[in-house]
Amino acid sequence: MKKTINMRKNIIIAFTLFVSTLAFSQNAPKAQAILDKVSSELEQYKNITIEFTHTLENKAVNIKQTSKGSAVIQGDKYVLNYLNNIILFDEKNNYVISPENEEVNITPSSDISDESITPSKLLSFYKKGYTYQLDKKEGSVQFIKLTPTEKSEEVSHILLGVNTQNNQITSLTEVGTNGTDTNFTITSYKTNQQLAPNTFAFNKAKYESLGYYIND
Repeated sequence: MKKTINMRKNIIIAFTLFVSTLAFSQNAPKAQAILDKVSSELEQYKNITIEFTHTLENKAVNIKQTSKGSAVIQGDKYVLNYLNNIILFDEKNNYVISPENEEVNITPSSDISDESITPSKLLSFYKKGYTYQLDKKEGSVQFIKLTPTEKSEEVSHILLGVNTQNNQITSLTEVGTNGTDTNFTITSYKTNQQLAPNTFAFNKAKYESLGYYIND
């Protein structure tokens, strides 16, 4: 059970961004214009399939951990493969499936925090709760600094990389107040794929037959 608690904690940390405070920049209108184009582009897709790398780094204590993951997103529904687990959301419930522990933890959507950065929000979470400022530019990728509008003891700011040629997010880096940076870099981005009808369906009978403990 301890492993399950730690696993769920890692997932929550990886996809939850708390809030801190700073003022608007004079570059805010330009930064927001770029993000508005990203939002407009996203609204055209029926679904999105991404692969990504996740890196947790703190140079002061010589820690660097890298892992890979993938996600299929359709509206609010998603299936995420991450940290050797499967996280499925069908709009009603969130299912965390752990093959290592042979268990499934089910959480009703009503119990999921609105602040959680789920895969369905990962590419559009910035729409509210942040101020914007243009940052560095590397080739066609414009970085935008996002500062949450409420104070936090954990997050300084976020750097969002946007490819301005195709209006797609390329990376997200959360800069922590404790010197820890959490980075997500999208390595593959596909849209409007032909998905199986059961892509976002939880097969309870399957996991029961495998002897999984189902915690609902």
